[in-house]
Amino acid sequence: METLRIAIVTETLPPAQLNLQPWRYLGDLAGALQSEGHEVSVVTSTEGVQRWIGVPVERHADRYDYRSAPSLRNVLRTGRFDIGACRLTAGLFFSMPRHPPRDGFRGRLIGIFLRPLHSGRDLAKRFLDPTLAAEIRHDRHHAALYASRLLGTWSNAPAYVDRYVFLWDTDRQCGTAAGLPPSSCAVIRHPFDPFFLERGPPDLGPRLSGILSPARRRVIFTGPPEESRGVGDMLRLVHRLPRDPATQVVLLLRDGAYSKPLIMRTRIGAHELVVVRGLLSREELRASYRVSQVAVFPYRFVRTGLPLVALEAVATGLPVVTTRVHPIRELEGQTGLLFADPANPRDLARTVQSLFDEGTRERIQRANRQWIQTSPDWRSVAKTFVSLSDGTRPPRVREGS
Repeated sequence: METLRIAIVTETLPPAQLNLQPWRYLGDLAGALQSEGHEVSVVTSTEGVQRWIGVPVERHADRYDYRSAPSLRNVLRTGRFDIGACRLTAGLFFSMPRHPPRDGFRGRLIGIFLRPLHSGRDLAKRFLDPTLAAEIRHDRHHAALYASRLLGTWSNAPAYVDRYVFLWDTDRQCGTAAGLPPSSCAVIRHPFDPFFLERGPPDLGPRLSGILSPARRRVIFTGPPEESRGVGDMLRLVHRLPRDPATQVVLLLRDGAYSKPLIMRTRIGAHELVVVRGLLSREELRASYRVSQVAVFPYRFVRTGLPLVALEAVATGLPVVTTRVHPIRELEGQTGLLFADPANPRDLARTVQSLFDEGTRERIQRANRQWIQTSPDWRSVAKTFVSLSDGTRPPRVREGS
């Protein structure tokens, strides 16, 4: 096998312990390529980092070069990389002039869409929702990507980006409609994390063992305390569940402001609402799923390419309820995920309640096991990325079909 020199390009690097998207995807990809025997480096402007998640770091300080497609290709040329992989942003599309580059870069630049491509209708609905106003700064990139498509800048992209990777079929269709060549576009489904697939007795550890005491029915939510994640809908859910039997609704909110978890408990009729703020380890999250009966992720708007919390919960064997928003609504009927209408606590409560039926639960878990078995792993994803550099039509690696 030929050893290739591969660059994973990212302007910034957050602390590895935060495990945030899209850097988590790039880190997993880098590790998988490295395991396949390739020489992989992370190219970033971040100072003071020699290695990141076990991958060597090469610093390129000029941040402008990460936002300009011609400059980015020059970075890869001077670094003598065979392949460069980067996250595609609106800024890169706007930076592409109509004339083709003459930079002598003989490698391949692979662009990855780690943000979903929302329609104008979805974006209008999101930006007109007053409950999401506080998060506008997080979502302006989606509006910019939509504007770059409307202005026709994507038709210039083939001169600068050789291959395009999508996580969703609907996003690929959107990309080709905007001018990307279909023969250069691949759909590569996101793998399940093998860490969450591991089985064994759940160990909550000292911080959570007193919080998540044995409960007959436990519904769990994990993620940052954002309205786009449906935190408000989770707080209302406890009021909509049937009075009998008693249910514990747990929100594990990722919040770096607390050095140790802040715990709030509230009795609402027969039910208990538990809100925990702080940063939990992967081991604690996995154990929390393992001692729960249902996971709920009632998204109002999805800003990352894939809500990984759903994959993590499914991997542990937990049934998952989520909402019909782009792009995860594409999975309805193809997986064991159950869907409710966004911003509809009554429908959410009915859907959650259905999962306590033994027959429904078994059907859902059987579908999820099939989904896991037919999904690619990171090794196959790495092989597909390398195959994209040989100039042939890229394969379509599917996750659940």
